[in-house]
Amino acid sequence: MLPPDRKLAYPWLSVEWLEDDFEIERNRDQIDRTEDIAFGLRARLQVGLANRSFGADHSATIYRAGIAHGWELTRRQTLQVDAAASGRLEDGDVRGGLLGAEARYYFRQSPRRVLYLGLSVLDGQRLDLDQQILLGGDNGLRGYPLRYQSGTSRWLFTAEQRLFSNWYPFRLFNVGGAIFFDMGRVSGLDPLGTTPRGLLRDIGFGLRLGNGRSALGNVVHIDVAFPLDRDSSLQNVQFLVETRRSF
Repeated sequence: MLPPDRKLAYPWLSVEWLEDDFEIERNRDQIDRTEDIAFGLRARLQVGLANRSFGADHSATIYRAGIAHGWELTRRQTLQVDAAASGRLEDGDVRGGLLGAEARYYFRQSPRRVLYLGLSVLDGQRLDLDQQILLGGDNGLRGYPLRYQSGTSRWLFTAEQRLFSNWYPFRLFNVGGAIFFDMGRVSGLDPLGTTPRGLLRDIGFGLRLGNGRSALGNVVHIDVAFPLDRDSSLQNVQFLVETRRSF
């Protein structure tokens, strides 16, 4: 099945609010790097109007919105929450709509140990055929293959004990490690009618290599994960290597 052609050309207007409330931390989402953590209110809204006179093949109102805030609960505990929405309004109905939210909790046990808890949810409405809400090794469920589940909504919970070392071999990589537990589920039938597989969990451990020579602060993840709800088609150990912007 191929998605139908879709051409959207539109002018847009955007407004953003950013509150000046930042704290400097280290060994949180990066390894041995200075991190500016935003705790103030951040909000944005973008609206565009697609029309044939601008070159679009149909009329639509395109919207994107987001809001985020952080709290320093105690001297060692922080919480950050954000939400975002996007999609198109066509003939009074939402098309390709996505609504998501995420909460991230950090408990600093020592200068080089952090407990991280994360919960994210994502819901789709009248998704286009080329849109997929996926769950697997490439988006947080590390004990399962890439794109293992698909549907119209998902949630994912992660608990991770982060360890940051002071080892800096050849002054190229900062080294860290993690022990983690993931649990998630996909609901609804995607445009291709894929059947969800129910609740899935995994445990595992991994090595983290922080790129000390890059301004982007990318972190190489090398994970070994064990699926707890596997069927006979899956191996009992999954290996995953990827690069992310954070720990």
